[in-house]
Amino acid sequence: MAGEQHMAALDEAGVKTPAHLAIYVSVLGIDAAMNLFLTMGGSQIYLSKRSSDRSLMAQAIGAEAVERLAARVDYGYVKVPLARQWIAQVLRDRGKSDNEIARTIRADVATVRRWLGSRPRGEQLTLPL
Repeated sequence: MAGEQHMAALDEAGVKTPAHLAIYVSVLGIDAAMNLFLTMGGSQIYLSKRSSDRSLMAQAIGAEAVERLAARVDYGYVKVPLARQWIAQVLRDRGKSDNEIARTIRADVATVRRWLGSRPRGEQLTLPL
């Protein structure tokens, strides 16, 4: 497990993945993990050995992905992390605006800026004299 956490420490975008999110990212990939966190984050869900396409989790990430996740974390009740700060970092790295990030993660834009720091402004144009 320690090797898996180390492997997931940096995702392909170069964003550090916190240890408590690493298993989700390594099993599902960044986009499916983000979708899971955004749709089910903060709730307690039941991971079954065999998933149904009708379950909310399967609708979010697919039945096969639910089964892969259950095989890694074991089946039973799991509380899905919110992961808002990590998602904000990934979206910033992908070039999304602070306002777009705030809308996606349902946070105030000031919170996003506090978490990520303000973006450097473009260089000021030099005008001829």
